[in-house]
Amino acid sequence: MRDFRLPTKYCIVGGGPAGLVTARAFRRYGIETEIIERHAQPGGIWNKDQPGSPMYTSCNFISSRDFGGFIGYPMPSDYPMYPRWDQIRDYVQAFARDFNLTSGGRFGVAVTKAWPVDTDDAGRYWQVQTSDGQTRSYRGVVVASGAQWDPVVPDIPGLSTFAGDVIHSAAYEGPAQFAGRNVLVVGAGNSGVDIVADAAFHGRNAYLSTRRGYWFLPKYLFGLPVPDLMAGNIPPQTSGPLAGKTPAQIEQMIIDSVGDLTVYGLPTPDHRLGATHTIVNGQVIHCLAHGMLAHKPDIAEVREHSVLFSDGTEEAIDMIVLATGYNVSLPWLGDELVPSAHGHPVTHLGTFSPTQRGLYFAGAIHFGGSTFPTFDRVVQLAAADAHAELTGENADGMAHLRNDFHPDLTGGFPFLNIDRNANQVHLPALEEAFATIAERYGVVIPSVHDRDFYQGQQDPGSRTHRHSCDIKIGGVVR
Repeated sequence: MRDFRLPTKYCIVGGGPAGLVTARAFRRYGIETEIIERHAQPGGIWNKDQPGSPMYTSCNFISSRDFGGFIGYPMPSDYPMYPRWDQIRDYVQAFARDFNLTSGGRFGVAVTKAWPVDTDDAGRYWQVQTSDGQTRSYRGVVVASGAQWDPVVPDIPGLSTFAGDVIHSAAYEGPAQFAGRNVLVVGAGNSGVDIVADAAFHGRNAYLSTRRGYWFLPKYLFGLPVPDLMAGNIPPQTSGPLAGKTPAQIEQMIIDSVGDLTVYGLPTPDHRLGATHTIVNGQVIHCLAHGMLAHKPDIAEVREHSVLFSDGTEEAIDMIVLATGYNVSLPWLGDELVPSAHGHPVTHLGTFSPTQRGLYFAGAIHFGGSTFPTFDRVVQLAAADAHAELTGENADGMAHLRNDFHPDLTGGFPFLNIDRNANQVHLPALEEAFATIAERYGVVIPSVHDRDFYQGQQDPGSRTHRHSCDIKIGGVVR
């Protein structure tokens, strides 16, 4: 029998925010990682100039500056409350640099195939093949390759006969594309409403087509960011109309601040607030109220120079933007390794593969809250499991967590049964699961506000190590 030792390094596929928080979480346990990123720099979709990025010049962060950043690594205080895309790119890259997360990683190299190898006596490891012709061995693999790279193009009657331009929102660059044009945007996700507002301001006529009514909320209420208020992140010194109000009362105040959506020409929502994505975008309401934008129902048929809608109305259209979402494609993993539903991989607790030991996911769940800190908290489970695999510490507890702990992460919330809600979780239910995991299985999970959880992991030479409120971006201390 040959002497064979299993590798101890873990491969992280993707160098965006999800991959970076994974590397930091694993390294907190002393686990060696290697990030493989097909683009030349870390940052994921926030690197607008890298091929395939769906970023556009008018994009801003949907979470707030104060509560949307990485745990223990606040955004610069001179950022706007909703930072621009390039500010988030710089912030993410500063995070990678200050925690030395890309050291030993491979950039400009794509993963082409990964598969498990089960030995007779030593156990399981993974082989990863890359576009440079190399094949390397790892103890496990973390999928952190993002969810906005494979556009969904719906089958719309007559679309192939359209004489104008048709693009997916992934190909949208900026408002200059709309000058003098009649623009139809299909879909009201975060990018869809941004883009249709650009069309309203810069095009000749602008239309937003949706299949149902959605909740439209402003970005601020009484000077405080609405996403923070919805998440319960209310400054303790808050005075005025919000003082002493319960979360439910504040939620109703936010809804009431917009009023009857039909006044703006929008359909009444057919679902409870939060049952699918909520639109937080004051520009759309402004444009509707000022006649710069009109809502339209679902498309019945696309014609050569116009679009017919399900209510019988027809509009002359020069350009159609399909803001119709994305599938999560993992062509480098065999279908037999990754069960999927609604175009998204099925995971256990947002990070474990339900069928393959040593395969984890980062950033695979959807929720109504800040992505960076939530991804970080979920991936602590993968890091703890890898630690147990390598050291044997708490191995039984992690096995029970993987195999026996199956909380309902929807919390019974009535999410709509649509593709967009695949892997959707209710944050209060996730929070409850975290508390149980910490108590029952001994996995330490930081709070969103924990500035000390990663203390000592930053580069000692960085300004962030010396002063948690300053970060170094582009050589400038902020």
